[in-house]
Amino acid sequence: MADGNQAQLAMSHLNGHKLHGKPIRITLSKHQNVQLPREGQEDQGLTKDYGNSPLHRFKKPGSKNFQNIFPPSATLHLSNI
Repeated sequence: MADGNQAQLAMSHLNGHKLHGKPIRITLSKHQNVQLPREGQEDQGLTKDYGNSPLHRFKKPGSKNFQNIFPPSATLHLSNI
């Protein structure tokens, strides 16, 4: 997420929704940052940096894509067509 507002919105939309039949619980971490594995350090697949992915639509603060974040539903939301 580019900022705390985006993270808060994602938390509010995802908390309590079912994933594989069980409700997921989203809470704030006590940590401000996530430490990614160092170069050459063994990666156990617990972290991944999507910051430079071309599919990352929310990396720019003030992006209009931020207005198109909706909670999970049976409706497919399309934007920027």
